[in-house]
Amino acid sequence: MRLRVPSWQHGSLGSPDPAPDTMPLRRLTLAERAAPTRYATASAVFLAALALRFAVLPVDQRAGFITFYPAIVLVFYLCGTGPGLWVLVLSAVCGLYIFYPPYWGWALTPTSALVALSFVGSSLIIALVMRTLQNGHRRLGEALARMELSDARWKAMVNDQSDVVLRFDARGAVLFANDTAQRLFGEAARPGRPGRWRRAVHPEDLARVLDRLATLSPAKPSVRFDCRVLDVDGEVHWIDFVDHAFHDSARRLLEVQSVGREVTELTEARQALEGVVREQHAMLHSDLVGIIKIRRRDTVWANSAFERMFGYEPGELLGKSSRILYPDAESYLALGRDAYKVLQAGGTYRAQARMVKKSGDTVWVDISGTMLTAQRDESLWMMLDITALKMREQRIEALAYHDALTGLPNRALLLQLLERELATRRRLNNELAVCFVDLDRFKPINDAHGHDAGDRVLEVVAERLQESVRGNDIVARLGGDEFVVVLTHLPDAVVVRDTLGRLLERLRAPIALPDGAVAVISASVGVAVCPGDAQGTQGLLRRADQAMYEAKGAGRDQLRFYAR
Repeated sequence: MRLRVPSWQHGSLGSPDPAPDTMPLRRLTLAERAAPTRYATASAVFLAALALRFAVLPVDQRAGFITFYPAIVLVFYLCGTGPGLWVLVLSAVCGLYIFYPPYWGWALTPTSALVALSFVGSSLIIALVMRTLQNGHRRLGEALARMELSDARWKAMVNDQSDVVLRFDARGAVLFANDTAQRLFGEAARPGRPGRWRRAVHPEDLARVLDRLATLSPAKPSVRFDCRVLDVDGEVHWIDFVDHAFHDSARRLLEVQSVGREVTELTEARQALEGVVREQHAMLHSDLVGIIKIRRRDTVWANSAFERMFGYEPGELLGKSSRILYPDAESYLALGRDAYKVLQAGGTYRAQARMVKKSGDTVWVDISGTMLTAQRDESLWMMLDITALKMREQRIEALAYHDALTGLPNRALLLQLLERELATRRRLNNELAVCFVDLDRFKPINDAHGHDAGDRVLEVVAERLQESVRGNDIVARLGGDEFVVVLTHLPDAVVVRDTLGRLLERLRAPIALPDGAVAVISASVGVAVCPGDAQGTQGLLRRADQAMYEAKGAGRDQLRFYAR
């Protein structure tokens, strides 16, 4: 399990959550409204103050401006300076005109003038005080907004981290855990009882973690370590922690901040790499696999298994050409040509090759090579001795494609060899003859002298057939007393007749049996010539078989060519 904290679960530094209103009381003012709205509101407040003055005191009571002071304060606050001055002028004019002698008329006396000036002056002072308070409040609100924005950015930055961030007090109680820590550790990351975080640490690593934390001091305020932790589902994670301790002037521990990054994949990769290194070391010093390092086809290193495999003393191969490992120059050059084409393309060459030991004995190896440094032409080769396997394969192949009694090719191998010869005939444009040989009077020998005698006859017949043909011809046993001879590269049919005449004559020679008796046999032979009679494998065999039956029908010990 790999922890991934979705960024949508909390704010990000690029687009922080909208900051709270920088001036909460601003929503109660009309400072952002249009001028007509503010002036209309100010006028309404003035009229309300005027109406209140009429309601609470008689006109001649002299306290003409008493209800206008609150109105001016309210308008300056709600509507701003312009509407406030507007209400101030209206209040001064109406106060002098209505509430001072001669009442509802103009007569400016020193007393009324002084009262009016006092009203205007005090109102302006009130406006100045209000303005100062508003500016101070605005600056305070902006400062608070910046603090809140900074705090929001810090929280977003911490919570957006895929790293674990925790803070502990001196007792070990969690003070803060970011979203990653809470999602990873769950209850163990909640603020509360000291030491609750320990349940998240793998039991086998807890003692080591506590030992590392115990080293924190004012002289060494930080420590780094990795350990295994358990997530809320009980799965194991590797975390690389950096813990930093904060102390006061009296060197007392105040807090510990712990930041951890998940390194599970890195740790597992490192452990896997260490395992690979161990495996490579074991492989390089294996007793079964021979390994050799070659530079420009000269040996620069070989393990002990390779030296034993080829019969060399330790270090004896160093500096020598790898040519000494091959049976001949042709195979040395052929493998180099085939292999280095693959290696230089970045691939791995794999083959089975026949090589020679120091003693000259043949050894079959399964060989695998890879290029180490193309610039220096260095390659590494691993070889496994498969001599015993090859011998078993050869025995199995012999059983699969050869007659167990005579060692001749059986029907399956005959078909393959005949197909190959037909392809060669088409290329060279010569003739080929398929001869079906069936022994005459073979069953009476089996019945009279037993199967051992019959087997002896078949072995002798196989030998005589092989001796009667050339090395490039084919002799095969189909089963029972049936054989096939394929004569290749024929100039004409006369050669076929002469060869088969000698063959029949040799077969008539007496054969000594195991019981001391002597057997005399003959054979009936049918011949089909390619391309005249047929051009395919099955067609040639079928027509040679037909011709053989004609020979038997003619009295046995006969040779017959296929006739349409």
